[in-house]
Amino acid sequence: MISSPDPRRFPIGPIQELPTRDAAALATVAARMEDAAREWREVLTGLDAEALARTYRPGAWTVQQLAHHAADAHLHGLNRLRYALTTEGYVIQPFDQEAWLALPDAALPVDAALDLLDAANARWAELLRGVNPEQFARRVTHPQEGEQDLWRLLAKHDWHLRHHLGHVRLALENGTS
Repeated sequence: MISSPDPRRFPIGPIQELPTRDAAALATVAARMEDAAREWREVLTGLDAEALARTYRPGAWTVQQLAHHAADAHLHGLNRLRYALTTEGYVIQPFDQEAWLALPDAALPVDAALDLLDAANARWAELLRGVNPEQFARRVTHPQEGEQDLWRLLAKHDWHLRHHLGHVRLALENGTS
């Protein structure tokens, strides 16, 4: 029997491949990313320090850290896609997520993370709505994940933004400080 993933670790489930690979799929993902960015702002606006220090499970990132990580990763995803669309044989440069969260700018107010997320997201949406879907057949290599096409890269970053929003909601509903 295949067990389902832990809903606290994967609040929206595992990454799913996009059901179609066409311009409509790109527009759908752009709209979903826009919705998720709005939801991030709605959920985080006005939270006090205690709420921002909550986690969805022991040892997990705080709401504050999740906000900064989501913004960093969304910008990385955008840049990865842009490099992949313009560079043959592009090899993705991973980043040490824990080390990035230990940098001083991760202590900025969550509004800074939300502003970065909004700016990156505006670029994502414009790019996805304007690019030729045939370009998503291009391939990139991720050092840990191997070779993948841009549809897979897109599915991962679409999922990632909503995945950590799920963690924030869990932390705020019944998390620990």
